[in-house]
Order: sequence, then structure tokens, then C-alpha cells
Amino acid sequence: MFRGEIFEKKSIPQLIFLFSIPTICSLVLESVSSMIDTAFAGHLGSISNNALSAMGILSPVLSLLIAAQLIFGVSTSIVIAKRLGEKDKEKINNTFKVGLYASFIFSTAISLFILLVQDKLIYILGATGEVGILAKEYLNIAIIFNVFSSTGYTLVNNIRAFGYPKIEIIVVISSTIINIVFNVIFTFIMNMGIRGIALSTLISEVCYLLFTVIFLVKKGLWIKKSKLNKYEVKEILYSLIKIGFVQFLMQALNSLSGFVINKVLIRYTSILYIGSWTICSNIHMIVLLPLIGLAQGIQSIIAYYQGSKDEKRKNIVKSKTIKYSLVYSISVTAIVYLFSREIVGIFTRDLELISLSVPIIRIVLAGFPFIGIIYTFITFMQVSGEENSASKLELIRQGLLLIPLTIILPIIFTKYDIMNISPKIGIFLAMPISNCVLLIVYSIYLKKVEGDRCDRIQGDDL
Repeated sequence: MFRGEIFEKKSIPQLIFLFSIPTICSLVLESVSSMIDTAFAGHLGSISNNALSAMGILSPVLSLLIAAQLIFGVSTSIVIAKRLGEKDKEKINNTFKVGLYASFIFSTAISLFILLVQDKLIYILGATGEVGILAKEYLNIAIIFNVFSSTGYTLVNNIRAFGYPKIEIIVVISSTIINIVFNVIFTFIMNMGIRGIALSTLISEVCYLLFTVIFLVKKGLWIKKSKLNKYEVKEILYSLIKIGFVQFLMQALNSLSGFVINKVLIRYTSILYIGSWTICSNIHMIVLLPLIGLAQGIQSIIAYYQGSKDEKRKNIVKSKTIKYSLVYSISVTAIVYLFSREIVGIFTRDLELISLSVPIIRIVLAGFPFIGIIYTFITFMQVSGEENSASKLELIRQGLLLIPLTIILPIIFTKYDIMNISPKIGIFLAMPISNCVLLIVYSIYLKKVEGDRCDRIQGDDL
């Protein structure tokens, strides 16, 4: 049973918190689950170092698999929420059907492709010897659980769009507990090594999928029989890919920018700086998760009002989300600036590493208050039919600003003595600069859109 009335009966602040808090909790728990796998890999006795290296080397592949999940996982729920606003049950069912099948087929195709090229892929990533063997063991199972993870992710997003956001927390907590239990059994009791860690994740992802299917069937929300012609399938697929590509692009560019930063650090700095960046990037990701969760949580709300053509409530969601994200990001930035040493000290007790990490994390978070605004804008554009503009903004932020600046700034600071800034520290200025510039670019874009709208209104009046 659809719960479209929830969008009408609840106030905007209630809806934002009702949909965002479960998403934030889900993201945090998923990060914890990843940390759990890493922690168990670090307790495999004599092969611990090689196991950790294997998982580290595979991280770009695993990140891209996650990025691929977003294409149909996010877009299907957004389109369903729009159809819910339109009160079109047939289109809801057809979108659900096409999105679910597309997610399953797409993830299976990617897994099969990786299976065929895994040896070459592992070699390109630089895994050799024992590390290469362990990487292959984990990857062989990862390509299986990728299918369950992708399909389950699509379903849990659909459950949120149907008006049951709290279920996401229950599903994620249950699968996380299952992951921990089987990790203990497979690694400590059965001594299955890295294969046991991968199998634990596989079992948890299977359960994740089963829990969502059971809930949907029990609530009468599962796919109903319907006739779909090829033109309707193409239309739905096109809209899903168009919307989902924005999220895919963001995740893929995040992986690429992380890769570039690591390469630049290796070229210009020492191992100590790389260790500092690892700490600072972890801190940055932890404080960023609530903003990502807030942006993902409001997608269904915006989509519903887009479908019901309620521009007034949609704009209220936008202004409230920007306000909440600003309050959060400014507060977090202030806390990190005031207690930088103490926060970094949670990750290391090395005094030299702490002294180096403090200025880096302060530079990285200098533009953090703008991130929430940027995420909100991109989310609104993605849901409101401006997917191409959202993709362009993200390309500008990372493809034209962050990545090039990461490469160029160290060269400039090496050649010219600017404000006595070390070329090594200059690398990290790319993040706040790119965020500030993008906000200016978006402000100019908004003025242009508003100007075009006014011109159209005047033209209609004439």
C-alpha cells in the first residue's frame, strides 16, 4: 500500500527529518560495515598485511561498482516518487518493473565483464604475488555480491519512495549485524581468511535483498503483472539513466579525484603527508555523510511535489534544506577548527603526524559550508528535469576545477613564493577553491535562468 498521504499530512521539516535521518544512519552503517571488513582483514595473522593491501588495491574497482549501483538505484525511486505525486499507479508499477530488471541485468553484466578481465585488471592495479592471489579471491566473490547489493539498493530506495523511510534503518542494521556474525565465524572459527570476509559480505547482501523483497510483498507493493511495449520501456529506461547518471558521475569523479590526489602526493611529498591525507580524508568523509544523507533523503520529497506540481512546497523544501545544511556545516567546521588536534588524535598518537594533519584538515574544510548548498542544488536540478545542468556542474566542480587545480597548484607554489605557502600544503587548497568557484558559477547560472524566465513571461504577456 502506497503512503502518498505522508507527503501531504506531514510538515516540511518533519518530512525532511523523517526521510533524511534513516538515509544518514544507513550511510554511516554502510561505512561501518566497510570498516568492519577492513578490521577483520587486519586480524588474519600472518597474511594480514597482504590482505589489507589486496583490499586497498581493489578499492577503485569496488568504488566503481558502487557508482554503477547509483544509476538505477537512485533514479528508480525518484521517478516512482514523481508518479506517486501524479497518483498514476500503472506508471509506478511499470517504473518499478523496468528499474528493478535494469538494475539486475546491468549489475550482472558488469560482474561478468570483471570476471572475464579479472587477471588483467588485478595486474593493472599493481597486485602481484600473494597480494594478487588474495585480491583475486576477494574479487571472485565481490562480483557475486555486487548483483545482490545493486538489486537490494534499488529496492530499499523504492521502499523509501513508497513512504516507508524508517524501514531502511532496520534493513541496514540487520544486514550489518549478519555481516559481523559471519565474519567472526568465517575468519576466527573457520580460518577462511580473506575468502571468509568476502563470503560474510555476500551473505549479508543476500539477506539485505531478501528483507526488502519480503517487506514489499507483505505490504502489497511488489510488481504487478502489466503489459509493457518496447517504446514505453525505452522511455522509462531513458529517464532512469538520465537521472541516475548524475549520481554515477559524482561517485566516479570522487574516485578519480582521490586517485589524482594520491598520485600528486606521491610525487611532491613524503610518506608522512600521505598518512596525514588518509586521516584528513577519513575525517572529511565522516562529516560529509550527513550532508549526502540529507541530499538523498529529500529526493523522494522533491520528486513527489514535482509530480503533484506543488511548486510552493518544493521551494520550501529547498530553502529549509539549505538552511539545515548551512547550520550543520558551519557548526562542524567551527568544531573541527577549534578541536583539530584532539580530533586528529583519535586516528593517531604520532605527534609529527598530528602537527602535519591539523593545517591540512583546516584547509580541506575551509569550503565545507558550501558543500551542503551545492549538494542541495544538484539534487533539485536532478529531480526537476535539469539532469544535464546538474552533470555539467559536477563536471565543472571536479573535472575542470578540483582535479586540474590539484595538479597545477603544487607547480605554481613550487615556482612562486606565494604568501609563504608550502607547495605540499598548496595541494589541499584545490578543494575549498573548487567549492567556492562552483557556488559563484551556480549563482550566475541561477541569474541567467531567472532572466530567461522573466523574458518568457514578458513575451507571453505581449
